[in-house]
Amino acid sequence: MTGRTLRWTAFLLTAVVLLGLLPATPALGAGVSVPSMELLTWGRQDSGLFGFDTRGDIDLLFDGGYKFAARVLFGFSSSTLEEAAFLDTLALTFTSAGITLRELFGLPLDLTYFVGQAATFCSGDVFPERFGMAPLASRYHTFLHFPESDTAYQGIYSPTGTGLHVDFAPNQQRSLVSLYLYQDSLVDADGDPDTYDGRGRFSTDLRGVLNFNRIRLEAFLGASYPVPDGSFGYYRGGLLFYAAEQSVEFLAQVGIPRWNPSGEAIDINLFYLFVEPRVRFGAFAVVPSLFWRPGAYQQRDTGEQAIDANLDLQVGKPGQWPVAGGLEGNVIYQTERSGAPVNEILFKVSPYVQFLTAGVSWELRLTANLLPFVASDLLEAFVAVSARF
Repeated sequence: MTGRTLRWTAFLLTAVVLLGLLPATPALGAGVSVPSMELLTWGRQDSGLFGFDTRGDIDLLFDGGYKFAARVLFGFSSSTLEEAAFLDTLALTFTSAGITLRELFGLPLDLTYFVGQAATFCSGDVFPERFGMAPLASRYHTFLHFPESDTAYQGIYSPTGTGLHVDFAPNQQRSLVSLYLYQDSLVDADGDPDTYDGRGRFSTDLRGVLNFNRIRLEAFLGASYPVPDGSFGYYRGGLLFYAAEQSVEFLAQVGIPRWNPSGEAIDINLFYLFVEPRVRFGAFAVVPSLFWRPGAYQQRDTGEQAIDANLDLQVGKPGQWPVAGGLEGNVIYQTERSGAPVNEILFKVSPYVQFLTAGVSWELRLTANLLPFVASDLLEAFVAVSARF
């Protein structure tokens, strides 16, 4: 274990012990939780051998009281946990920190000073987190569907940096308006995400949320200036629309994560487009999804361009019933991968079953890669586990 890892481990253990003593003083209302723990084991043929790789994403949250709220979030992420264990890279890293002053001047106005990643716009997370509604996000934006990618495209944009945001909620159950002003740590001059050179690059975002019984809306507009490759900055915007009527739901996420007017014409390659209707017939459901991947995401080029079409035939209600399952068919037409042009069609079929046990969600999946057909790469197996505590 490296010296840096030891220091972080000592710090975290100390913090856990101290915060563990805080419940003895109820007024402080502090706590430690794991808001997200996800493990994905992927079994496949590689270099003539069938083996397993496990991706792990874990968050550790230190959360303060309500009136003067402070929170610090640490995270761990690895695409190959087996390899990370031997390379001594198992260490928590800083994700975000924030301190909130609630109800300023007796008004429904909260002021938050934040460092790191703030909210994710147009992901749908604001509705269960802010209004206590049932989750509405798609099951498609997970690493089960993007096992070779560094991102699952959850939401259209996440402000990341150092700054302030103000939340105004004139109706606590119906509406929210947020303004973000921050130094943007994602605007990268040298294109290397491992180096920080965001000092002096600033961003602002305005977000609005409306929450009704059957319709939910979230929209945002934002800009960044100065930027290293344009005289007019970056611009972005997006909209999430959700509607539900008895056994029918509809989800759409549409936006441009990044537009550089100095060098980019507005065309389809800029857009993040996701559409998913959901139709339920008693214990059965049909969920088709269509996703156009954006050319830029989180202020950086993705190096990939593709359109995904997915059909999920469900039996039961995944994530709600103790046992559920289904069959997915997935077609991807890809024209760019890792920055290089390609022209290929991928087709796969995946039966799956999901279990809920004591707050833990398990999913077992077997995938048949039918196109292109390569006998050695025909079958893949997935085990996905998620929990929060």
